[in-house]
Amino acid sequence: RMLLCVRERSLGDSHSHSSLQRQFSHGHGSPRASKVEDGWSGGGTRVSHFLPTSRRIVQFSNGKGPGPDSRIVYIDGAFDLFHAGHVEILRLARELGDFLLVGIHTDQTVSSTRGAHRPIMNLHERSLSVLACRYVDEVIIGAPWVVSKDMITTFNISWVVRGTVTENRDFLKEKSDPYEVPMEMGIFRQLESPLDITTSTIIKRIVANHEAYQALCLDYISGHADV
Repeated sequence: RMLLCVRERSLGDSHSHSSLQRQFSHGHGSPRASKVEDGWSGGGTRVSHFLPTSRRIVQFSNGKGPGPDSRIVYIDGAFDLFHAGHVEILRLARELGDFLLVGIHTDQTVSSTRGAHRPIMNLHERSLSVLACRYVDEVIIGAPWVVSKDMITTFNISWVVRGTVTENRDFLKEKSDPYEVPMEMGIFRQLESPLDITTSTIIKRIVANHEAYQALCLDYISGHADV
């Protein structure tokens, strides 16, 4: 599903994969993305669905809550294909306070802002990946796109931060700034991202290597066809 840029995919599909890079670049919907709805593909291959439980989620958490005087830092995002860039920006965010709260956007939000083929991992998989990071104290599963004053008050947030390296947002329909409220409150900070790696660059690299490998295999097969 990483190569095909969808969360659920039939392994029995005989479609050519040569257009993977083009599909990812366009980011628009494909009828193939909705083929598997009931957990079974047309070719008889079962697609595994992750079933989160409270005990499973707790196992990924450090179990610590914020103290009454804790400086709570909030950062949100998709955190798809959790990578080194995510770890480093979370580390910087954690250094600003005593408790790091991370908002994980829903699959629908990520799709609307980054294209129909995203995210690769579903909401619960992304949430557990972030929870497993040593710098993270708690996550909001399905965090809202806009950081509201009510949310800041409810979670007693001291700082709202984001990194300088972000994904392409050409698919964003709403042009309003989701950080408008924390900016007006003077609690917003933009952190210099230590790494320029993104989920998009990882996917493109994997797709390019996959197609190069396919081409190598075809050359090998054609070279031995007459032997």
